[in-house]
Amino acid sequence: MLQDDITRCVSKYGMDGRAETINSIPVRVYIRDSVGDILLCTGTTKPTDASDGYAKGCLFIDTDVATGTSGLYCNKGTKDSCVFGLVTQA
Repeated sequence: MLQDDITRCVSKYGMDGRAETINSIPVRVYIRDSVGDILLCTGTTKPTDASDGYAKGCLFIDTDVATGTSGLYCNKGTKDSCVFGLVTQA
């Protein structure tokens, strides 16, 4: 693991993540898997479909949604071609 990929803890329960831009979409990456694919990230714009680098099952949290609106997305595609679908309650 590269030193730049290590996220420092801000407190006992928080992380600051790392700001990145993937396919012109800014995201904050919090967790990566052992091969470097993103497992958890946040941002104000859902990642573009067909982007690579997001692990299958990756969670994206949209931090700019209206109250009462879901902002949690899951990558139902692959690590080479993501497809983020909105996670809804059953």
